[in-house]
Amino acid sequence: MNVQEYIQSGVIESYVLDLATPEERAEVERYRLLYPEVEAAILSMEAALEDNCMENAVPLTEDVWNVIAGRLKQRVTLPDEVHKVHALPANIPLRPVVNHNWRKIGVAAAVLLCISLIGNILLYQRYNSIHNDYTALIHEKDLLLAGLNKNRDSLNRMYAQVRSVAAPGMQKIPLAGVAGKEAYNVTVYWNSTSREVYLYANNLPAAPRGRQYQLWALVDGKPVDAGIIDVSDGLSLLKPVLHADAFAITLEKEGGNNVPDLSQLYVMGKVSG
Repeated sequence: MNVQEYIQSGVIESYVLDLATPEERAEVERYRLLYPEVEAAILSMEAALEDNCMENAVPLTEDVWNVIAGRLKQRVTLPDEVHKVHALPANIPLRPVVNHNWRKIGVAAAVLLCISLIGNILLYQRYNSIHNDYTALIHEKDLLLAGLNKNRDSLNRMYAQVRSVAAPGMQKIPLAGVAGKEAYNVTVYWNSTSREVYLYANNLPAAPRGRQYQLWALVDGKPVDAGIIDVSDGLSLLKPVLHADAFAITLEKEGGNNVPDLSQLYVMGKVSG
């Protein structure tokens, strides 16, 4: 048998702490008789535990000692010389008599308490980790759900607009770029019966900061405000128009104007028929 491996296996500590199984105790008792190293390890462990207990012993105060002495006097008639114990200086620390069994139980309880505390700390950390992961997943799910709802609403709105544009009575009116702006074109869809006006900004550039595009309906040569255009919306619903001979778009100040700035005219198209 490898004696050193046996000593380092932890069975000696279990034996001294009175935590070994009956089989382990019998084995240690047998080996301590056969191998001096095992006996030396047992004695060393016991001495270390006793030294630790002595080092951490709390001296009895004078009040505690007086209580103990008073109870002893009540139970036992002591010779006169013993009563001189009261004359002992109060600052002399008294070392308690150590009961090895209680000492072993105390050490074992302390070890178990430490293990329990470490286990609780690890469990708490694991709980926090799982809780944080769960919270992150819930937040991610909420973001995905919000995105899906937004996309669904956008698709529903687009589907409704497409159905309106394709409805009977809807006229498609192309607006071409004026001189100097021939590259731009816009499509207006107008239903003279329902008065609905939809606009699709085909390739109209984004408006400069502080400016907005505005749609005008021309009725007998007079411009009528038909609404502010948001190029980023793609197909957008504007103000209802009852009569129109043509449509035009100008670049105006943010919020629109009551009359168009013709120097900023971009596109224009007549209503057929």
